[in-house]
Amino acid sequence: MSAEERQLTVAEAYEAAYRFVWQYAEREPSNEALQLLLVSMEPTDEAHRTNDPASWPDWVACVSDVGRTALPRLPRA
Repeated sequence: MSAEERQLTVAEAYEAAYRFVWQYAEREPSNEALQLLLVSMEPTDEAHRTNDPASWPDWVACVSDVGRTALPRLPRA
């Protein structure tokens, strides 16, 4: 099964999102906002726990929005 075909759990998808942001931040180490996001998102050893207690419920809400609401977009200049 290819990566494109694999189905992820909500927890696995969270880890994937964390890893994606992490690898981007490694290329852009001067981006303080991204660094702060990673600190708050960092998973802990407890299931569904992060350094920022609001991160997990925010994540679950975003998962629920997929396919139901429009994808947020930044304004283009």
